[in-house]
Amino acid sequence: MMFSKYDVYTTVQSLYCYPDSDVLKNKLNIRNREELKQAEEEITALKQYMLMESPIKGRFTKTQLMNIHRFLFEDIYPFAGHIRREQISKGDTMFFPPHLISQELDKVFAKLHSEKMLHATDKKCQIEHLSYIMSELNVIHPFREGNGRSIRELIRYMALYYGFSLDWSLVDRDTMIDAAVRSVVDSMAFYDIIVNCVVEE
Repeated sequence: MMFSKYDVYTTVQSLYCYPDSDVLKNKLNIRNREELKQAEEEITALKQYMLMESPIKGRFTKTQLMNIHRFLFEDIYPFAGHIRREQISKGDTMFFPPHLISQELDKVFAKLHSEKMLHATDKKCQIEHLSYIMSELNVIHPFREGNGRSIRELIRYMALYYGFSLDWSLVDRDTMIDAAVRSVVDSMAFYDIIVNCVVEE
């Protein structure tokens, strides 16, 4: 689930990549970008399947999101579960600078709890909350790689808390990318996607 036309850019040699390369340093010691994509997709697909059976428990906090990321990527990247330490962008979107990430995550989750978003009972309101949290986390982009998968997993848990299931395979990549781009200025950018991914039990 890596999106070639929506790849990460850094302004200098990335501290996460092998020297003179755009290949992320990885525990598999793969030096070819396409091979790494393939291996990463296979490993995280298995991990995502495992999470369907036993979700990572938490109280919808920064820690829970970081634990999800760690679980999904710990077999591939040394930075699994860690907030990124360099500035990155995708296309025309510049994400939050590293020194602000932790406090911004805290703000998002504090708002989720202070405004009692988890207590919403109206389905439309619930999905609006899911889109809002998803948009905020996307703009922060806390990890060097694997943000989308980690955020979607957390949003899936939030939907389960509300009492319904989401199946992200029901949305195609381009639609998700377009929504991610729009979410920078529109917190409801994921609303229709979420509606279409709701699985009736």
